[in-house]
Amino acid sequence: MRTTDHPAAHGLISTWKSLGLRHIVVSPGSRSAPLVLAAHALGLQITVALDERSAAHVALGMALHSGVPACAITTSGTAALNHGPAIAEAFYMGVPLISVTADRPAAKRQMGPGQMVVQTDVFADHAHCSMELDELTMSTAELRGAATEAWIQAQRGPVHVNIPFDEPLYGMLELGDKELETLSSTDVSTIVSNEMEPTSMPDELVDMLSCHDPKVLVLLGAIPEFLRATQAFEALRDRAAVFADAFGPILGANAEPSASSMLLGLGDKALSELRPEVIITCGLPPMDKKWREQLVAWNAPHWHIGIDGHNWDMFGSYAGSWQVSASDGIEQLVDALPGFNAFAGQWNVQSDRAAAVASKFSAGWTNQWTDWHIYERMASSLDDDASVHFANSTSARHAQWFDWGRRMLHANRGAAGIDGCLSTAVGDALANPERPVVLLTGDTAWIYDSNGLVVRPIPPNLKVIVINNGGGNIFRWIDGPEEEEVLEHYFEAPFADSVQGSALQLGAAYASAENWNEFEQSISTWRNINGPALLELKTNGKESAGFYHALKDCLQRKKNR
Repeated sequence: MRTTDHPAAHGLISTWKSLGLRHIVVSPGSRSAPLVLAAHALGLQITVALDERSAAHVALGMALHSGVPACAITTSGTAALNHGPAIAEAFYMGVPLISVTADRPAAKRQMGPGQMVVQTDVFADHAHCSMELDELTMSTAELRGAATEAWIQAQRGPVHVNIPFDEPLYGMLELGDKELETLSSTDVSTIVSNEMEPTSMPDELVDMLSCHDPKVLVLLGAIPEFLRATQAFEALRDRAAVFADAFGPILGANAEPSASSMLLGLGDKALSELRPEVIITCGLPPMDKKWREQLVAWNAPHWHIGIDGHNWDMFGSYAGSWQVSASDGIEQLVDALPGFNAFAGQWNVQSDRAAAVASKFSAGWTNQWTDWHIYERMASSLDDDASVHFANSTSARHAQWFDWGRRMLHANRGAAGIDGCLSTAVGDALANPERPVVLLTGDTAWIYDSNGLVVRPIPPNLKVIVINNGGGNIFRWIDGPEEEEVLEHYFEAPFADSVQGSALQLGAAYASAENWNEFEQSISTWRNINGPALLELKTNGKESAGFYHALKDCLQRKKNR
């Protein structure tokens, strides 16, 4: 095999390949050349992404379905810092990710070379493992041992490996059979076997669940796809009050149309009667701020299920954590709770009422071409086997109101920024070419991460829907600035009347619609395009926000009756 003459580069990549690495995302650069040459020689699937921030998110997206880390490689300097947002997202979301940053030799960093920043441990606070591997001071065995440790730690979330390389950077050598020996398959299975034995429910939690008709509230927050269960939701819903995030741990759960809709429909007396005796969480904290405020007000003991390691005191009433996988924990909860629960029945009645009010109000609204109605339509019309990604802000919030069936849904809710939303979907599409991947995004998030499609190869199974409502419509949802001029200019900040130019520039076919009649023809065209395609749906942001606030007022009035 003809490969790089830098032993750290070949040793690192070959070790990871023997442990299961399949995908590498590289951004063009010189200092990282030895790593790229090693990956190419070893026959790994290499994606080239121009923007390092996008590259790391692409690698994140590649791990969502399989749970196998992908590796993002970058050159030195500010390029390396651009892996930061994806590392933070992977850290809080619990997604495997390996960031490898090439660096200047340690001895030359104080000489003022160009394209140099402090890279050692730069992501330490958001990585499960941070290390520097120096081929000038480490033996081959030490390099392989460190690579193996990094791989093991990457099963839980992001790791950062910084590697200094001295010039020349493009040298090659021929390796013989003996030098190509790597870890045996037996050794690999022993090293990477990190499956947890099922952990029994803590005694304190058992005691809380053992009383007659326990008042248990279960919050199923967002977790990565590879950790999700495929059943047990219906059984759990009969045994406890359940709120399931659209991006939560049970596929197709959709327990509540929205936490905010429930709150708006409940008066003080009802909220008092529905106070839980214990709150059990799984996955990330709830998205809705008002809902979190109510959970804090209830001051019920809070137990968390999961091996994410964050141990957040989400509601100021933290009682403990149960170190078990989401699927195992949910199954044990089902077994521990009585088959029918009156408290769960009370919540289910309220849920059905809120859903009925929202559905009737939506159907009777005069202007049916709003963001809300478009998401409602998408929930029932996208391919059943699609992996559906949502940009953050209003897109991820709209997702919470509708039943998406058994489609796999994802949003970058770990750090909850708009960076990387497209790039993550691109990674998912590249790693899973057999299934359609759809991104639902707004115009602001699309523009912000449009570099996500500056990749080679471009995934042909990716489709994008951009709802262009004239900027950051989220600032019309929240309690934000009241002065219209300030709102529009500084916060909503519309940047594109149309995204057609950016779509075509990036190699995506384009279609658009501004009403339902145009939509029927455009979505048919969009569906049938063999390759990446973007459908732009232009709505009026003020009217869409107006509908949302009117719906909230309607639910509020129901509460006061």
